[in-house]
Amino acid sequence: MKRIHSYAIAAALVFAGITKMVLQASAQSTLILPTCLGKSVTIPIESAGAQLMHCWGCYALLLGLLAFGALLLNDLRHSRLRTRSVLS
Repeated sequence: MKRIHSYAIAAALVFAGITKMVLQASAQSTLILPTCLGKSVTIPIESAGAQLMHCWGCYALLLGLLAFGALLLNDLRHSRLRTRSVLS
């Protein structure tokens, strides 16, 4: 896989994660949580806090940022090795 494709996938994960978190936070005025017995609990947004934004978007954002970090560190290591081999 080309490096540009890896960066594009990481960027898509970051974008999808942020988009999902924003949509999750702004879509409802209340958070409705289903319970085990088929009922649901309604929580107003004011008391929900950070739990309202916690969805699969968090994991996509985290994975995208980790992928970006790993790719950048790998590119930095390879550029240092190329510079060192040219100078020696």
